[in-house]
Amino acid sequence: MKYDLGKFKIIGRSQAMQDLADCVFSAAPLWDTILLTGERGTGKELLAHAIHKSGPTKGGNLVIVDCAALNASTVESVLFGHERGAFTGAVNRHVGFLESADGGTLFLDEIGSLPIEIQGRFLRFLEEQTVARVGAVSHRRIHTRILAATNRNLRREAARGHFLPDLFDRLNVIPILTPPLRKRDGDALLLFHHFMGKGSRDRLKKDAENFLLDYAYPGNVRELRNLCRRLCVFHSEKAVDKNTILRYLSAGNDSVDLRRMNIQNPENNI
Repeated sequence: MKYDLGKFKIIGRSQAMQDLADCVFSAAPLWDTILLTGERGTGKELLAHAIHKSGPTKGGNLVIVDCAALNASTVESVLFGHERGAFTGAVNRHVGFLESADGGTLFLDEIGSLPIEIQGRFLRFLEEQTVARVGAVSHRRIHTRILAATNRNLRREAARGHFLPDLFDRLNVIPILTPPLRKRDGDALLLFHHFMGKGSRDRLKKDAENFLLDYAYPGNVRELRNLCRRLCVFHSEKAVDKNTILRYLSAGNDSVDLRRMNIQNPENNI
């Protein structure tokens, strides 16, 4: 089953994916801030693209910021911009990501990595919808939709003093959980055939099918997609059995942790 969000598709027949699709369809047309929470590889960035393209800011830019990759010494300038001469090396005026997303959507991936001193300034932006570049004396009002994503428990991070509680409340207006693949009953097989393309059903042996359904997927959909890509490149037009799956899974990992599997009840591994 495919849930259509323009050129983006949510593939799955599990209850977890039906619930996710319902949340996305309900939230996408709104201006409200959305917090996507889920493990790595569960499709948070793809959902951000889909929400943007289905929302009120689809005519504007989608600006994606990986907060985990930001340099602590330059993060303020990167997000908010700076005026010429604001600091040593600021030889030109710089427009930050927030202004670049004016009229569009700003997607802050791994927002839990944002330095706490910058969190306070970002909280002020959410409250006032104004931006002042570093070195500026005035604020500029902008209209930017905010989407954020994290693989952390931000409520717990806030309780420990690592994340501002008020910022968490501002971000968590519409919370959407992206389920791990191990909790998407039967979806791994649907995704496998989607990634592998035409003819994959005839090539897949029963032991491989059972393995795909029972494996825990620590890397989630991204791990499965990479597996399929390796099979397409190196195992084209050949039958795919369990040993083949194991071999190409191992090619992308130091080891495949079979202890994470429980053939009788995969849910026991969560």
